[in-house]
Amino acid sequence: MLDIYLTDTQQHVQFQDYPGDHPVKFILNFKKIFPSVMELLLPVLPSDENLEEMTWESTSHDLEIFKLLLSGWGLVELRLSAVTQYKDRAYADQFVKKAQKKRQEYSKKNAKLSTIELDYLFLQDLHALIDADLIEIGEKFYLPTLREQWKGFVSDAILNGTV
Repeated sequence: MLDIYLTDTQQHVQFQDYPGDHPVKFILNFKKIFPSVMELLLPVLPSDENLEEMTWESTSHDLEIFKLLLSGWGLVELRLSAVTQYKDRAYADQFVKKAQKKRQEYSKKNAKLSTIELDYLFLQDLHALIDADLIEIGEKFYLPTLREQWKGFVSDAILNGTV
């Protein structure tokens, strides 16, 4: 469970909707996928440095973005599993590698993009790659749904990938 203090509302919330048992390990692994996680949830180490009692600080807005990234990645994993079923895992893993490479290109070409914007673009590019592949077996496009979920969290230019 993540014990999160929301600095804007001065409330404590407990967040449990993530895979795994150890929250610190989960966050460290998740930031490898989405580097912005370390901006969205700031660790607060207890005075005795016991990682079991670690708390986090965030704002309500940043926590919502974290939740979007978490649910977005869960859906990516489901869709990659579908690709794996009719192709193989190595084939599905190529989507992630291609999207990561494109995120790096965005970062080099557009130094003003925030880490959150880059993470969204990574998610969008990943879904676009999966969409293009799954359309062959009759799966619907997911990008319109993704854009609707993220509306209000990133600019329209980022939403539409016009960077």
